Amino acid sequence: MVAAISCKETSLEQENHDRLAIESTNITLTEGETASVKLSYSKFDRGIYVELDYDFNVNQHHLRFTSSDESVAVVSDEGMIQAVGIGAAKITATADVKVDGYVNVTVDATEEIEYKFTGDIANTKLTSNNIVLPLGISHAVMQGFDMDRHGNIYISWEEDDGMHVRKFVGGKPVGEDMLLPTCGHGDCFCVEQDKNECYFWTVGSLGEPNGGFSGGLATDSAVRLTCRFKFDPGTVKYPEDAEECYYYNANGCRECEIDQEHDIVALWGYNGSDLCKIYKLSDLKKASKITKKVTRKFNNGKEVSVYDLNSLTPVGSFNFQRKVICGTRVVDGKTQLHAIQGFTVYDGKVYFLAGYKNDPAATISVLDFSGKILQERTPVGLSADKDKLVSLNLSSNGTFEPEGMHIRKGVMYLGFVGDYTTAGAKKHSCILKIE
Repeated sequence: MVAAISCKETSLEQENHDRLAIESTNITLTEGETASVKLSYSKFDRGIYVELDYDFNVNQHHLRFTSSDESVAVVSDEGMIQAVGIGAAKITATADVKVDGYVNVTVDATEEIEYKFTGDIANTKLTSNNIVLPLGISHAVMQGFDMDRHGNIYISWEEDDGMHVRKFVGGKPVGEDMLLPTCGHGDCFCVEQDKNECYFWTVGSLGEPNGGFSGGLATDSAVRLTCRFKFDPGTVKYPEDAEECYYYNANGCRECEIDQEHDIVALWGYNGSDLCKIYKLSDLKKASKITKKVTRKFNNGKEVSVYDLNSLTPVGSFNFQRKVICGTRVVDGKTQLHAIQGFTVYDGKVYFLAGYKNDPAATISVLDFSGKILQERTPVGLSADKDKLVSLNLSSNGTFEPEGMHIRKGVMYLGFVGDYTTAGAKKHSCILKIE
C-alpha cells in the first residue's frame, strides 16, 4: 500500500465498503502493443474513503480482469492489456466488491515496417550498451536462444541427456523448464510467434535420447525430424508430441531458422556435403504427408505423420564448403574444421557464426540464397576485446565461445559463453547485440 492521496467524507446513503472502478475508455492498439487499465481504489476506513493504490500482490478483494475475446486482446492479473489479433474486445473486472467501468479495445493490424540489418559486424566495439541479457554463472552451457516479439527470451541447453528450454522475462527465469529428451544438444533452436502463443523449432529424434544431433553427423539410423513445439513449461515432450514435424532427409536437419518478418525458414543439413535449403514459411504445410515410426523403447512403433519437404520447391538451395565458411584450426598437430556455432537467415541472406572459445574472435560468413559468398569469415568485433570482456564480467579470463545467432527487426543478437574459474563456477552466458 502507498500513503493516502486524498480523503473525502461519506454520506449516510453511501455503502460502507471499499470501492473499485476502472476508468472507462476506448483505446486503439496495433498487434503486439500493450496498455494498462487505469484502476481507482477507495478504501473505507472509519467513516471516510481513502484513495490508495491497489496492492495486486495481496489482492485483498480477489480482483480479476477478463477480456471478452482473448483472440483480440488478453489482460494480465495486474491489468496489463496486450493486443493479440485484429478486432474488438471489452476488458472488465470482477471482485468481492462492485467494480464499475470497462475498457473497449480495438486492435488494428501492425504497421508493416521493412527492417534491414545494417550493423557493422567487424567494427562494433563492446560496451555495456551491447549487453542484452547477462545470464551470469550457469550450471549448464547455453547452446541456443531466441526471443518472442514481446522481448521475452528463451534459452536452450543440454542436461542429463535431454534438451531444456527456459523462459526469461526482464532478465529473470520464469516458470519451469520444458524438457525434450530426444532433441539433442540444444543448439538447433529458434522461436516463432503466433498471435500470443510462442512456438519453437528444433531437431528431434525418433530414436533413443541423445539421438537428436544438430552439430555433427548422425551416428545411428534413427529418423530425425524438424519439429515445431508449442512452449509449454513444466512438460516433457517428444518429437511425436510436436504440433508439426518435417522430414528433411535421412540425416535430418542440423539447424533450422525462422525469419518470420520475411516469411522464410532455412534449414542446414547434410547430403554428402553441407547443404542449406530455404523455403517460404507459409508453404510448409502445403507439403505432402508421409509416415515415420518411433524406434526407441518409449512409444516404440508409434507412427508419426510428417510433412515431406522434398515435395516442395525451395526458394533457395546450395551446398557449401565448411572450410571456406568457418575456417580451420590445428589441434595436436591435426587440422580440424571450425564448428558452426550459429545459423540465421534474414532478408535474403544466410549467416553462419563460427569459432571456439580461445579464438581471437568469432567469425561470421554471409551468403545469398544461391550460395554466393557476400562476406567470408568476418571477425566479430564484440568478441575480440578480451580485456573488455573481463571488465564487463562476461568472462573471467577472456575466453568467449559463440553459442547462437539471430536477427530480429534489423538487430543481430549473438550468444556467447565465457569460462569462469572461481568458486567452482564454470560458465557465464550472455547475449549481445549489433545494430
